[in-house]
Amino acid sequence: MGNDIAIRFEHVTKSYREREILNDFNMEIRRGEFLTIIGSSGSGKTTVLKLINGLISPTFGIIYVDGKDISKEDQTLLRRNIGYVIQGIGLFPHMTVRKNIAYVPGLLNHRDKEKTRRAVERLIDVVGLEQEMLDRYPSELSGGQRQRVGIARALAANPDILLMDEPFGAVDEITRKMLQNEILRIHEQLGVTIVFITHDIKEALKLGTRVMVMNKGHVEQFDTPDNIRNHPATPFVQELVQD
Repeated sequence: MGNDIAIRFEHVTKSYREREILNDFNMEIRRGEFLTIIGSSGSGKTTVLKLINGLISPTFGIIYVDGKDISKEDQTLLRRNIGYVIQGIGLFPHMTVRKNIAYVPGLLNHRDKEKTRRAVERLIDVVGLEQEMLDRYPSELSGGQRQRVGIARALAANPDILLMDEPFGAVDEITRKMLQNEILRIHEQLGVTIVFITHDIKEALKLGTRVMVMNKGHVEQFDTPDNIRNHPATPFVQELVQD
């Protein structure tokens, strides 16, 4: 496997009793890539994310992260290198924004409070929020601001990989566009590998350097946004881009 491959699925099948979510699923994601995954409900999108960070295990097949079979790795160390952002990110309501973001760096830096403070202040700038917001509580922020804090917290361990599961789905359209632009800027600035789940084809085509279209556990097309837009490979993809 080449050193430029961050994540690789090799003949992965995931089943729950009689229900097969993924069937002989293969993919490679390059380092620094921004992959968006779109598909129908139940197509296996979120399952892919959970398999990457070891929250669930494949029924068959092997998943590699940084060239290592993750089934043979320490799962805590694996997840320390992978940020995870979900819709309506669950911030700790009793903690300030500063403490929410500092939670992971504080664990990693142990008692080096100065190092943690610098990390938090850097990250609040990275996600485009004002320093004065650090001493507010989540309830004092808008939905878009809370989502940015969630991204900052996911970036706090300085991960190589950022997994995002429909992170902007719960905010209004104007805020959503702002967050899309922000994550594009963060990707360009940090060069982190991003895997981003969405149900919005416009969002998938805007953000992804490559886009994977899934349907019922299978890949309909895995291509550049331009090729998906202009050369849909299947009727399913064609219907999606015409909506």
